[in-house]
Amino acid sequence: MTAEPPRLAIFARAPVLGRVKTRLARSVGEKVALAAYQELLGLTLERLAPGSGPFVPEIWVEGDPSALRSLPGFRVVEQPPGDLGERMAAAFDDGVSVLVGTDIPLIGPDYVERALDALTRADLVLGPTEDGGYCLIAMNTSQTQVFEGVPWSTPDVLAATLAAAEGLSVELLEPLWDVDDAAGLARWRGLYGD
Repeated sequence: MTAEPPRLAIFARAPVLGRVKTRLARSVGEKVALAAYQELLGLTLERLAPGSGPFVPEIWVEGDPSALRSLPGFRVVEQPPGDLGERMAAAFDDGVSVLVGTDIPLIGPDYVERALDALTRADLVLGPTEDGGYCLIAMNTSQTQVFEGVPWSTPDVLAATLAAAEGLSVELLEPLWDVDDAAGLARWRGLYGD
């Protein structure tokens, strides 16, 4: 009997004007922010599609999931109510092994595979972002205490998570960067010479 492959939760929001990339929207406008979000979401789903790595990807949607239900091969799950930490905890309580966001231009299956490899040595794996947060979190068994008391959407997210993980073995992947503001958007566009 073979073990089930690990589950990867891709945390997404329903692509609704004014409800996505709100920090980015403050500097570039809601329409540009929505277009950037849709492009980043599409890029993430393309890179982490079923068959792209040794994991089963699922889309966990905040808001109306109907816009994402037509994607072939992806199980679509509606996120439960609560703050970001409560919603992520619910995914791990449901049996997810790795969770990622949708605003990391450089994320791909190799990064998820490195996290899964690190889980053979650690209780908790984090993929830090340059702004003090993280873009990936992985664990073999649900450790919901790592989501408690975290000041979400601040530069202290990673530090607070590490503090809450006291007593667990933790491994950090190489840092990536996310598209949260105009500088991040320009950096991403610069990758393609736009």
